[in-house]
Amino acid sequence: MLKRTARVRSLARAVLLCLAACKPAAPRPVAAHPVVLAPPPALDAGAPAPTPPPVNPRLHDPRWLAARDADPLEKARLAEAVGAAELLAGVGDGGETADTALAALPFSDDAEIALGPLADRIAPPGAVDGALRRRLLTVILAIAGQPRRQRDPLDPEGARRCGQVILRLAADASLPREDRALAVSAARALAERRYVDPARIPSDLDPKSR
Repeated sequence: MLKRTARVRSLARAVLLCLAACKPAAPRPVAAHPVVLAPPPALDAGAPAPTPPPVNPRLHDPRWLAARDADPLEKARLAEAVGAAELLAGVGDGGETADTALAALPFSDDAEIALGPLADRIAPPGAVDGALRRRLLTVILAIAGQPRRQRDPLDPEGARRCGQVILRLAADASLPREDRALAVSAARALAERRYVDPARIPSDLDPKSR
């Protein structure tokens, strides 16, 4: 009996050893693939590329180009097409565009809105040279002398501001007589529109009565 028990135990150990030898090895952990991160974009150490200046459309607009001609009809067409606000922007461009805009402004139906901005250009003493001052005074006179329209004023504050500048220039004895004469005429035109007190307009340039 003891021999039989010993034989069974010996067989059991043999079976266990066999099972242990046949047991598959535990799977080795699979290494995770490393996540490859894209490198951050390189920072440009230099200054950003300058933005090209916008192209001024007035330099290529056929209406503006045609109005450079001496024909006043082309200037009238430009004024009718673009209006006083666009013409004022052209004055700010300077050069030939400004010359075209100033010549076209009196033809604009809403030219009154230009009185204040034009006067602002000559308001500070010495802001412009004599030639440009006379040019601006001539345009202001042309606008102020237009026939009055049956409508509400477009920019009464700007027109009154223009009147104050014109009165100062008209009374400035240091200016050339031609400039003062233009200012007096413009002041009288503005007085007819009730933007200037006629009593404040200098009269020393008027012809003396005999």
